[in-house]
Amino acid sequence: MEFSTEAVKAMAKIMVEEMERLGVAEEGILAVETGMREFLQAVGREALGQYLERADQGEAAPQTQPCSCGGQLVYQFRRQAVIVSVFGRARYKRRYYTCPSCHRGQAPLDRALRIEAGEVTAGLAELLALAGAEVAFEEASRLIERFLRFRVSDNTLRKETEHFGALQAKEEECWKVQSQDPTELQRRLWEIGPQAGRLYGSIDGTIVPLVGEWRELKCLAWYRVEAVHSYQPRRHHASQVGEQNDLQGQDMSYHCAITDPEHFGELVWATALQRLADLHQELVFVCDGAAWIWKLIQHYFPNATQIVDWYHASQYLPPIAEAAFGKDTPQAKAWLAQARQQLWEGLIDDLIHDCQLLAHRPQAAKPVSQAVTYFSNNHKRMDYARFRRQGYLIGSGTIESGCKQIATLRLKRAGARWTEPGAVQTAKARAAWLSGSWDTLAAKRAALPLAA
Repeated sequence: MEFSTEAVKAMAKIMVEEMERLGVAEEGILAVETGMREFLQAVGREALGQYLERADQGEAAPQTQPCSCGGQLVYQFRRQAVIVSVFGRARYKRRYYTCPSCHRGQAPLDRALRIEAGEVTAGLAELLALAGAEVAFEEASRLIERFLRFRVSDNTLRKETEHFGALQAKEEECWKVQSQDPTELQRRLWEIGPQAGRLYGSIDGTIVPLVGEWRELKCLAWYRVEAVHSYQPRRHHASQVGEQNDLQGQDMSYHCAITDPEHFGELVWATALQRLADLHQELVFVCDGAAWIWKLIQHYFPNATQIVDWYHASQYLPPIAEAAFGKDTPQAKAWLAQARQQLWEGLIDDLIHDCQLLAHRPQAAKPVSQAVTYFSNNHKRMDYARFRRQGYLIGSGTIESGCKQIATLRLKRAGARWTEPGAVQTAKARAAWLSGSWDTLAAKRAALPLAA
């Protein structure tokens, strides 16, 4: 918005005079800033109320209006209302009608602007939901009070955060319907056409605390990978084994749900179409070795390149070295270095053979069996030398970061216990923020009709 320079200067002059009258300069710059903020909020509350009243006075008030029940709304009087805005509680008067048939009241101005007496405005709702998606509701309430200079209850923050998550869930349900429409799929093929380059997908799960139990929040990330610079060895690490710091995930979008693999697969497919995954020249999945994940990928994306996360696979090796040679012994370190090198080069048959040679050692049988089973089941997904030569990212850090940001940092806070809907909706709201799609949800929240 571009405001009138004259209007800004006039308001500034009034503000300066008010600060001088209050003598806040004697208390330092903090008092000046605080005073100006509170003054602006007071002006905002008053201006919003006046604006709403003037908007309601624009046309002559008809004595009757049609009611949704089929009867007639009859004009009563100009009734006062309060809305909670970014400036605090703003008061205004507007025309008010009641229906003798259904006994319900209505204010045409409220319906036209999609505001509701006693409730928060769309502008404030967005800020509350964002705060609630970032930190615990109690902490978010304190932050909002510090930022906006008035308090909003924990329950209101929870309500708006979950509302945004519910909007995201509703959007995803629409995508699911579209993803099963053959006409829509054909239209996309003709109108959008093939997409150049590689698109990556990663899937993982993390346990979150619900009331009375722990459940798995399944998470999905879609992203692109770009070479950001040449490889740079980290300090104190001469070996390049396990390092791909020249590649970086870009343009991430996250989705999540607490559900079974079959229904999560429907979400994966629906969001894949939103990212044009089915139209990309190449689709790549980098995930851990969970069987349900690869079964889902094989079902929906049989032609995708499948890569087991290198770091996850490498975690099977230290327990073998420790059990066979002792913790931190020279022999354990030497064996582990060689095994990691074999894994890095994709020499899976050699690695399996060397692991099996240690199966007879005390305590080593179990970790050897677990590693050999894992490596054998994912043999083709661990051709790391070829993957690296062809420029693939072989680490699933993008989805692991997503799980941490969505679940660990928000849902797993000390003492947290969630209802399932509350956990899912808060997680979806946070995922939307991390994905850069927050403005879409804010627009949907602002466009919502009033409650019946």
